[in-house]
Amino acid sequence: MDAEEIRAIFRFSAREKNMISSFGIQGDLFLPFLLSLKSGGSWSYATEEAKSIAVKDVITCYDEDRKTGYTLEKIYFFIDPEIIDEEGIVRRLEKCGTKEERELVERPYLITLQAKKIIFAEVNPELRKITVRELKKKRIQLKGTPAYSAAHEIEHLEKGEIKGIPFWNFEYVKDTVKSEQKKKKANK
Repeated sequence: MDAEEIRAIFRFSAREKNMISSFGIQGDLFLPFLLSLKSGGSWSYATEEAKSIAVKDVITCYDEDRKTGYTLEKIYFFIDPEIIDEEGIVRRLEKCGTKEERELVERPYLITLQAKKIIFAEVNPELRKITVRELKKKRIQLKGTPAYSAAHEIEHLEKGEIKGIPFWNFEYVKDTVKSEQKKKKANK
């Protein structure tokens, strides 16, 4: 690493520290946000006094004419989150922490969260900008992947370990009908 790269890291770290302190939140509560931003995924953190989660959503912005695009990352950061309402059931495979295999879990399709503070960030790789703001509302509804992630992280805060049906309880089924159809098409 050269001197200019080290200076750039220090400048970025100073801007990051200023951004965190501007929200008037205990610094360590920002850990899920920083992990989501730097490592990806959704994260949770708890002390005896407070809890926080960061929930990530990704949207691909693609220009069909130019054949180019980027993934816009949206990070919802909640201080002292609480589930107000859930709707639907989605069965999905999740892997968490140090577990080797994914497990089958049930998550809500739609979730309404309430929090002391909700901070929203957009990470735009096209512009190389991280836009962060506190939302005025204290309640938000998430659908699909962000809802699953929020439910997962809240489960961490409430129960610690995620419990599901181990992957090895699945059964392999050979689809002979489709295999035969493919053979017939190949022979024509």
